Amino acid sequence: MTFSFEVEQIATIAYGLPVVLARLLTRGSTLPATMVDWTLGGCPVAQCLEIPAGLRADGTPRLDLFAFELRFEEDLGRFSPGLRVVLEES
Repeated sequence: MTFSFEVEQIATIAYGLPVVLARLLTRGSTLPATMVDWTLGGCPVAQCLEIPAGLRADGTPRLDLFAFELRFEEDLGRFSPGLRVVLEES
């Protein structure tokens, strides 16, 4: 199974962790509970978290925003806002 996303932000957070914030484009999908052997845009994913605190302009929660921690910091440069990527099991 694959899931389509659009990258919204990229960042290196505490402890040098590379993170991609992306919006789920595949409607009605439930992501796997763990990200073992999954890739985002061809890059190995360490973990994924839904960001339920994200809000739309009208104050309603965004349930389509996810944070992906990449396994390798050097992969972060392959992502940029607006890029469409696929999450898939490798």
